[in-house]
Amino acid sequence: MMLSPTCDLVVLTGEPSGDAYGAAIVEGLRATRPELVCAAMGGEHLRAAGAEIEQPIDGLAVMGLGPVLARLPEFIRLGLRLERMVRARRPKVILTIDYPGLNMRLLRRLQDLRQDGTRFIHLVAPQVWAWKPRRTKPIARTVDRLLCFFPFEPPLFNRFAERYDFRADFIGHPLIDLVREVDTSTLDREQGWAADDPVLLLAPGSRQREVATLLPIFHQAAEMALPLLEKLSGRPVRIAVAKVSELPHELYRRSTHFPLIQGRFRELCARARCGLIASGTATLEAALSGLPHVIAYRTDRLTAAVAKRVLLTDHVGLPNIVANQRILPEVLQDQLSPQRLAHHLLRQWSEGPVRAAVTAGLALTRERLGAGGAIGRITRIIDAELDRGLRRNTHGMRSHTEMA
Repeated sequence: MMLSPTCDLVVLTGEPSGDAYGAAIVEGLRATRPELVCAAMGGEHLRAAGAEIEQPIDGLAVMGLGPVLARLPEFIRLGLRLERMVRARRPKVILTIDYPGLNMRLLRRLQDLRQDGTRFIHLVAPQVWAWKPRRTKPIARTVDRLLCFFPFEPPLFNRFAERYDFRADFIGHPLIDLVREVDTSTLDREQGWAADDPVLLLAPGSRQREVATLLPIFHQAAEMALPLLEKLSGRPVRIAVAKVSELPHELYRRSTHFPLIQGRFRELCARARCGLIASGTATLEAALSGLPHVIAYRTDRLTAAVAKRVLLTDHVGLPNIVANQRILPEVLQDQLSPQRLAHHLLRQWSEGPVRAAVTAGLALTRERLGAGGAIGRITRIIDAELDRGLRRNTHGMRSHTEMA
């Protein structure tokens, strides 16, 4: 298919969650702008929404300082390719979604486009409140709009609003809408589960390194806890492993024989009684579903050593950060063992004060993220910015029509 020489919108994301958010935004924009031309670094969701995929995201999700440094030349080349693509497509608006390590560097290299009228919008505020508060100023200097998922983020950035003609907005979290109503009957039917079968969810992450590291420990913890879980339940407990489509089946089968269920994470969260979940956005999605779970993670020693020195929050898990209290247990690094995970699972499984406290805390997390409708708010903001954005011509000047 011949790509359009110019486009209205460029969407840049490097991970599956950003691909899903970007697709929902593009679909919303097309409802009022059916002629919208969108180019993207993205995946199958953005492709299905009608974006022209200039750069696929397969293999780009990398976590940890060591793995990033090992692939640094590759990411430098990727940034240069994306810069050439954006300049060639001459968009009115650039929407970057998360993936700040690459996206912020790229936007800084494209500041001449911004000065000439292209609008820069970044979705998902970098978690500078956890690592480097001083980075709020460079971000405010780099983009026109910052769209924040958490209510405590805009005040950190809007200190620089007047100085840099910049604005940060709390738009709510898109997951509020996505987890509001989930039908699990199809999942039950496909898996052969009775409606009252208790389910334990194992979600070892979305990156290859995470699955390879965490799934063996999750599997051992589940096998260790299973006899007591079934005794407490008075019936067999079903165990399900959440598989992401981007990772090969063989990766999971090296560590577990439990059933793999792909592309049904929200349904699994709504259906399960408890879970072991890798730290990240998945824990927030599980929290919004009301699922008691244990937050677990282990990264390379270099990343862990740096994090220990610079981390400014008392918590690592997003549900705990949002609620500003330890709602869910966090089992990290050298503390991560099958025995500890099994212990926490047993405490959360039974009806009692521990499970009741966790459930109440999860309700608090949901309350603090506000009402739904985030995707609609994002779409309206970008729609307005498309009217403001000006496209450079091939010589770096605005056309007479655009200047009129």
